[in-house]
Amino acid sequence: MPSVYTVASREFSDIIHSKRFIILVAVFSIVFMVGMASIYLTVLSMAQGLGIAMPTGFLGRAASIIASSMSYFAPIVGIALGCDAISGEREKGTLKTILAQPIYRDTFITGKFIAAILAVSIAVSIASLVNVGGSIVILGVTPTSEDIARLALFIVFSILYAISYYGIAILLSTIARRTTQSVIVSVTLWAIFTFAIPIIASLVAYMYRPITGIEIIQRPGGNVTIRRPSPEEMQRIIEQTRARATITEAINSITPNYHFTKIIQYILGFMQGGLNQSLSIYQGLVSAWPNILVLVLVACITLIASYMVFIRQEAR
Repeated sequence: MPSVYTVASREFSDIIHSKRFIILVAVFSIVFMVGMASIYLTVLSMAQGLGIAMPTGFLGRAASIIASSMSYFAPIVGIALGCDAISGEREKGTLKTILAQPIYRDTFITGKFIAAILAVSIAVSIASLVNVGGSIVILGVTPTSEDIARLALFIVFSILYAISYYGIAILLSTIARRTTQSVIVSVTLWAIFTFAIPIIASLVAYMYRPITGIEIIQRPGGNVTIRRPSPEEMQRIIEQTRARATITEAINSITPNYHFTKIIQYILGFMQGGLNQSLSIYQGLVSAWPNILVLVLVACITLIASYMVFIRQEAR
């Protein structure tokens, strides 16, 4: 009887030799390089124009593009590998043929899980190494030992992020009868998590916590005067801003994207306003553990749900 290793090795070989996998990794590697080059040229021109120095340190220059690139690449890899994992086999008629052999259903789907995790790990690692290598060549800065440790953790959590989306995609693939259905729903969910939810969060926060106290006065002749708020009004504005940020984060927290972004901010020390290297690697991990736990739960719950649905479907 074929073992889990046999099924996983067959599935893994099919994935890494597929044109889809090769093209996906190649395209995103090129996109990473172009993105790094464009950002470098932009920052360089701004630094020269303003007469300021370029940011120092490897992560000081590369963290932004590495984080933003992976936030798009990892979900697409997970969706691409998971959207036809079961429905594709069902459409091609190979599912019945495989299960007609002396192989248990749990062995089959477990092998698929293992193969996908290995393939995701390879794809994310290759893209990350190309991105980091390109950054070194373009920026001319060699990462320190601490940078390497942070980048290694970045790769690990990027793999976890991709697997969470793979879990969502394979669950939809298990439920759907056709691959097109699982692809459409998976991509729609990704678009909602990536683009729609942040916009909705900002709109809801704006509606329920408007910031008052800043008054703009336009006088005759087109002169515009901004009235400075009093200390009491400034304190109220600060509280309103914090409340708005709390609402925004609460809504965004329903998406895996939010938790991945928070993890990377703690690990790489990259914050929205710039770099914050004050946290050590250990402190970053401690601060990020709730977000890490959420991604682990998303991956585990979706994979377990896929397993249970697949077993029940084939048992009927």
